[in-house]
Amino acid sequence: MTETDFDDSTLKWVSLLCISITFVYGFVKIFFLFKIGKFQGLHPSLKERFSLPSILSYTLGIGSLIIGLAFAVLSLFHTKANEMELSDSQKSVDILFLVDVSLSMNAVDVNPTRLKRFQDIVIRILPDLAGNRFGMIVFAGSAFSYCPMTTDTTAFADYVNALGVEMVGKKGTNFGLAAKKAEEVLSSSKLLRNKVVVLVSDGEDNEESGPQKLDAELVVWGLGTKEGGPIYYSDSQTSSRGYVTLSGALNPDQNAGEVIISSLNEENLKSFASLNSGEYYNLSQDSSGAYQLVDKIDSMKKNQTHILQKIRKEDGASVFLYLSLGFFFLERIIRLTYIKRAITVALLLILSSGIFHTSDLYAWGFDPGGSIVSEGVSDYQAEKYKESKEKFQKAEQFISDDPRIKFNKAASDYKMGNLQESIEQNNEIIKDPKSTPELKSRAHYNNGNAYAKKNDYKNAQKSYEEALSIDPDLLSAKKNLEFLRKKKNGGSSDPQGKTEEDRKKSEPNEENSKATGNNSGKNKKDLSKEHADRMMDSFSPDSILKKKADRFPNVDNEKFW
Repeated sequence: MTETDFDDSTLKWVSLLCISITFVYGFVKIFFLFKIGKFQGLHPSLKERFSLPSILSYTLGIGSLIIGLAFAVLSLFHTKANEMELSDSQKSVDILFLVDVSLSMNAVDVNPTRLKRFQDIVIRILPDLAGNRFGMIVFAGSAFSYCPMTTDTTAFADYVNALGVEMVGKKGTNFGLAAKKAEEVLSSSKLLRNKVVVLVSDGEDNEESGPQKLDAELVVWGLGTKEGGPIYYSDSQTSSRGYVTLSGALNPDQNAGEVIISSLNEENLKSFASLNSGEYYNLSQDSSGAYQLVDKIDSMKKNQTHILQKIRKEDGASVFLYLSLGFFFLERIIRLTYIKRAITVALLLILSSGIFHTSDLYAWGFDPGGSIVSEGVSDYQAEKYKESKEKFQKAEQFISDDPRIKFNKAASDYKMGNLQESIEQNNEIIKDPKSTPELKSRAHYNNGNAYAKKNDYKNAQKSYEEALSIDPDLLSAKKNLEFLRKKKNGGSSDPQGKTEEDRKKSEPNEENSKATGNNSGKNKKDLSKEHADRMMDSFSPDSILKKKADRFPNVDNEKFW
């Protein structure tokens, strides 16, 4: 047993580099987290939309990751490799198959062919022979070793399935050469003392070499019938197929007069078995002889082999690996507890707002929906109100919980004349807990404009008053409310549908005329009408939707972006 210490300078530097990169990465993230928290402190309304983890929790997570990596690296440098030898013993019998692959093994007197019958039988009994060693020699006009000795039944099955009558280039059948090749293998160190040779053939011996003596237990499997049958062959290269004739050609008709009929030479096979004190079984129709082989091998004395294996066992790093896994697990728990996607969104907010500096919140230029909000604002400014609303609807797919998007949709609806839809959306904004006081004030103001356009001056006045209760400095709401009150107190003239008596009651009295410097009733009436026209004009689409600085500035419908 030898002991060596693990040491690799290259691995050492690579590991230290990984830890350094992780440390820098964690430091940068903590720095940005600190800056984002500072930014939220300047704008408290952001805390409702973006929840951030505490710097302490984030630092614990990054620290756990770095410590876990450090312990993982330490495990590399505290690993000791021990070389050990393990021995194992195995008892088995060596089974050598001597298989005839001459052209006659393709005769169809056995279903489907003689060779295919052998393949099926061997594959079927292989599981019962597991634990023994297998080898194979194939022969026809010559012989060669096809499968080396192996205990791997799966590999041996692959060799069996690959058998074919075209494997040996020299045609015919030469039992003498097959026996000689088998004797070479049996006398070598490749086979152990307890061994069995299984000869598989139809008994035809074109060279008439006669039976041979083998130094092993012998079992002979005969395949074929005494009546015989035609030999089927297919050529994959020429795609020709049929039954072999005396001239060497192929005839598709098996009953043709020139077709060769191959018969089982059972006497030859029995002589081979008798010479070697072996056993003979005809497996053409009955496979029980194959299971006799299984019983024979089970009863035979087994070869005991010792397998010596050298293994390399590494230990000493387990403590560090356990600690590393523990800190990695702790880091995962912390991360799953506090990491939220809002961190990334808030980081983009900072970067898009001029690196930790921005103006008032309602002018925030961050566009969570990509460029869709910006495009909607551009369409709005270009008076493409339908396209503008469609853009804002698309933006809702990304930020459906942002009331500012709904505010912009309401403004587009107002411009298109969808007054009731605009009012309903503004009411939703007013009720939304995520809406800021500034946003609610502007929603009330826009509702006042919409009600005025519908000639519902009572609700218009109420909306303006609600807007001013939230934002007393909203000048545009003050102006419009002033016009409404003047109208209510008789400041407008000749509204459609009023009687002559009503119009007289709405005219200014004499004291008012004197106070304003008007001396004739006609002038007073004209002045009153002019004032009423101006007041009504303030509620017309051209007045509420467009700024008229010369009359009453800042009465345009509000939009957030």
